[in-house]
Amino acid sequence: MRKAIPSVCVAAILILFLFCAGCTATPGSLPVPSATHTPSSLSAGNYPDITGTWKSTDEAGWNLNTTIQDVAIGQNTWVFASQEGPVAKGFKLFRQPDGPDVNQTLMGIFDPEGKTLTIIDQPGGWVKGTLTGPDTMAVVLTYSGGEDTGGNSFALAMTLHRIKG
Repeated sequence: MRKAIPSVCVAAILILFLFCAGCTATPGSLPVPSATHTPSSLSAGNYPDITGTWKSTDEAGWNLNTTIQDVAIGQNTWVFASQEGPVAKGFKLFRQPDGPDVNQTLMGIFDPEGKTLTIIDQPGGWVKGTLTGPDTMAVVLTYSGGEDTGGNSFALAMTLHRIKG
């Protein structure tokens, strides 16, 4: 029993030494990397102004389930009502193939080069829009499936043209 007490004391001293030795810096004293995109840098820059009404041409769509089916796509109207720096907000209007007219909220953010826009819409579709001219945008939209697509995954391609006047 007497031999156990010195062993416990030595172990306690060793553990205390290990806790006290080593790192002396606290997490708060570590250097903090600077952010590459601050709120002020997001609103700055020379992003193209895409506000206005855009109408589609060359629409094509596909449902993907166990097979791939062509889907008739009618004309879309997209309205970018406001834009602050790289962020554009608005809505899109279209008629579903066998359903009612639809109005969906959307917002998009330009990449740093100001050529490509990543857009998300109200039901969760993802869109890549690429400006091919000041008033023309190539658009690819995808849905991973859900209520709006009848449970199918869906893809759409079209060209949007800004309406002047």
